[in-house]
Amino acid sequence: MKKILLYLSTIAALANAQNVTLDVNFLPYVTYYVSSIDLNTGSSNVPIFFADLCLNNCSSPYNDSANVIIDFKIVIDSDDLGLDNQTLIWVKTDPFKLKIPIHLNNQDLTIDTDQLFDEQGNPVPLHVYIEEKIETNQAEDMFNAVVQSGRLPDGVYRFAIKVWDEFNQDVLAQYEEVLNVTTPTYLQLISPGGTLADTTINEIYTTYPLFQWESDPCNVAEGCKYYIRVAEFDPGLHSTVEEAIESITRLPLDQALGYAEVGYEMTSFQYPVTGAGDLEPGKVYVWQVKKEMPTTAGTEEVLSEIFAFKVKDFSTTGGTSGGGGGAGAATNPTMTTLQTLIGDDQFNALFGTGGTYAGYSATGTITLDDSTADLSFVQSLITQGIQETDSLGNVTYRPINVISVEVEE
Repeated sequence: MKKILLYLSTIAALANAQNVTLDVNFLPYVTYYVSSIDLNTGSSNVPIFFADLCLNNCSSPYNDSANVIIDFKIVIDSDDLGLDNQTLIWVKTDPFKLKIPIHLNNQDLTIDTDQLFDEQGNPVPLHVYIEEKIETNQAEDMFNAVVQSGRLPDGVYRFAIKVWDEFNQDVLAQYEEVLNVTTPTYLQLISPGGTLADTTINEIYTTYPLFQWESDPCNVAEGCKYYIRVAEFDPGLHSTVEEAIESITRLPLDQALGYAEVGYEMTSFQYPVTGAGDLEPGKVYVWQVKKEMPTTAGTEEVLSEIFAFKVKDFSTTGGTSGGGGGAGAATNPTMTTLQTLIGDDQFNALFGTGGTYAGYSATGTITLDDSTADLSFVQSLITQGIQETDSLGNVTYRPINVISVEVEE
């Protein structure tokens, strides 16, 4: 089942007489790893947020001060673990005096912390303790669930930061980030091509194909980054598609790159006219997509399967120069494309020897959904179909329907 990630962000700054300002920069990751958070100390080896804390809109002179408490909490709601709004870890500070602006992050909120420094370099004594953490048996279930991957289980995660007044326990400022954390490893190629054994039926009719794939989105600002690799399958050198994809590539031309960059959250790529090796008629090619995801353990890669396709060679096709006939096929690209669309039987009945339009050929004028289209675009649609999206966001591909053909003698 394809997973859809939701990304919600809520920032709330509540001001009272103390006029405390909390400015938070949250760093979302596609995947969170258990190893990056120590549940016994609250420490983390990666930043999750950066925050600026100050009084009176951070304006100098800093005449006022306030005794404040900070807490940071992570709450999980995960069906996989049977957890319903369960606190993973909640750390709090003892009261400290806030006067000059302070810059801090989650890595400062650990029981080993004994001081911070304000923006003028003055030490601010600080003591952090763990207010609450997940029960031992629940933590064991969570660790068991991720023993192989190390990732936090899929679910909704709430990251909350609050600043309290020491004396009246009012919330002076707060920030909350809500993420639907999942592991977006789904990556499925659509077209062109398929298995190596099916290249005879996975022929394409253009040397500039449109590559398409499906993938679940990533819950980061720009999304996941995609790359593509295209190489020739030479039966004299390669016995598998894996060998071919690791050989010299047509895309990228620079062999040191490995993969050509496509962009963020992309699911299609038009083979470029420049900056790539030519795809030659009659040859078989393989392609693969790489997906890069930022995680708390660094950048992680997901590779798609490998598809193979063959570029149609029109020069080796038999038949007459006009429209083909009998067992022969059409020899000009427009008529060959038409033959593929309507099938050999109907094509031969119309344009073959003795056919209604024998000796005629298509003019090359193509209209697709009331708009003019070029031949190469129509040829690319033959292998993939026309994309349609329903009201639920589900994507399907329907075949092209031929309504009429304009021909001439």
